[in-house]
Amino acid sequence: MKELTRLMLALGILLGIAGVFILYLSWPLLTGTTVILKTQPVDPFDIFRGQYMTINYEISNVELPEEIKEGDNVYVLLKEGDDKIWHAERVSPNKPDNGVFIKGTARQSWRGLTVEYGIEQYFFERNAELPLRDLDVKAKIGSSGQARIVGLLQYGKPINITYRDVTLTS
Repeated sequence: MKELTRLMLALGILLGIAGVFILYLSWPLLTGTTVILKTQPVDPFDIFRGQYMTINYEISNVELPEEIKEGDNVYVLLKEGDDKIWHAERVSPNKPDNGVFIKGTARQSWRGLTVEYGIEQYFFERNAELPLRDLDVKAKIGSSGQARIVGLLQYGKPINITYRDVTLTS
């Protein structure tokens, strides 16, 4: 009986840890502010990682304050434009007290310092065909600045993903 209690306690702790981890990753989806971000997609396929799209955002190429160095966290305050696209209004190394902001990390690229937000890759199923031009990303941003992709839009509407028929040959 004691061994069963220990086993149940250990299992409960493991499930609790897994639950907290899942809740942490899902929190922006549950409570976040929905924003639409302008994209510049790149590289639709990688032989080692499968079918995905690397996404570059308009807000990735913002002018950073001089004190920001590679690897530093930055907070980009966003503002919704007349076109319903959210644009960078201000960049700061400090978390803003209010407003909608997204947290990112300064990274070195051929253009100088850019900002990565953790939403630069969108994976989709094998044999999926989807448009790669004129895409916007619908994302949710939590109160901590964490972002999660909710969907892809083209001309303001959800994209239509089609699947090629696959023929198996022997």
